[in-house]
Amino acid sequence: MSIEVVEPPVLPPQGTAIEFDVRVPPSGEITLVTGRQRVGVHQALAGRTLTVWANHRSVHFLLDGHLVTTVPSRLRPEDLAYLTMRYGARPAGPEPAPAVLPRARSGAAILAAGEPVEVDRKVHRDGIACLACGRYQVGFTLAGRTITLRLDGHLMHIADDALMGTWPCPVPADRLGQSDGARTATSPLPPPPLPAGAVRAQRKVHASGRFMINGQFIKLGPRHAGKIVAVVIEDTHYRILHGEDELAVRPRKNREPITRLCVKGMGTQ
Repeated sequence: MSIEVVEPPVLPPQGTAIEFDVRVPPSGEITLVTGRQRVGVHQALAGRTLTVWANHRSVHFLLDGHLVTTVPSRLRPEDLAYLTMRYGARPAGPEPAPAVLPRARSGAAILAAGEPVEVDRKVHRDGIACLACGRYQVGFTLAGRTITLRLDGHLMHIADDALMGTWPCPVPADRLGQSDGARTATSPLPPPPLPAGAVRAQRKVHASGRFMINGQFIKLGPRHAGKIVAVVIEDTHYRILHGEDELAVRPRKNREPITRLCVKGMGTQ
C-alpha cells in the first residue's frame, strides 16, 4: 500500500493580494472562509460572477471591472492560501479601489489625529444621504448619484472634480473610523470654486480666535489666531479660507448687499 504525502500549502507573505472569481448565491451572502469572512451583496446580483481582490487589509468585489463593494479583510495568510487552493486564485494586479482603514487586533480602525476619511453614499430621490444612522439633505440635484463624502470630524464635504458642498460633520472625530465603508482620503480636497457674483475680503484673526465682517463676529478658535484668512461672501453664508484650506462655513445674519469692504488693521485688505 502506498501513502501519498500532501505538502502543506505555502503561506503567502503579509501584504500579498490574490484575485479569484465567485458566483453570487441566491441569498446574496458570499462565504469566502467559513467562520472567518462572509460578505453580503445585493440579491439582484444573484447568479452573477464577481471578481474578488483580497489581501490582509481589504476585500474588493467587482462586476465586469466596476466596484460593487469594499469591506475590511479578516483574512489571515493561511486563509489566502486556502482560497488559492479552493478557487484557483491568482496573484492580483493593482488594488482596484482605495484600501479600507487599517485596524488593530480588536477590530477598531486606526486613524491618525486630524486624518480625514471618505465614504461613498447613494443619494435618494429626495436628495437625502444616509450616514451614521442619520439622514442628511445634500441636494435634489444629486438624486440618484453615488457621491463621496469627506469627513474630518469638523466638516463634511462633497467633492468631485470640485467642491460641491460643505456641512458640519455629523460624526465625531473619534468615531470616523466606525463609519460604514470608511477609507483613507486619497487626494486633497479640491479648492472651492468662487461663485459668480461672490466677493472676497481679508481679515486677521484676533487672539481670541474671532474676527468681524459685515457687523458679524465669526469664531474660528484660538488655534487660528494671527492667521490672515480670506472670506468668500456669498448670498447666504461666508466661506473662510486659509490658503487652499477651507476652515469653516458660517451663515450670514445680515443678507443686505455688501457695499463697503474697507477695514483698518495691519494685514487686512
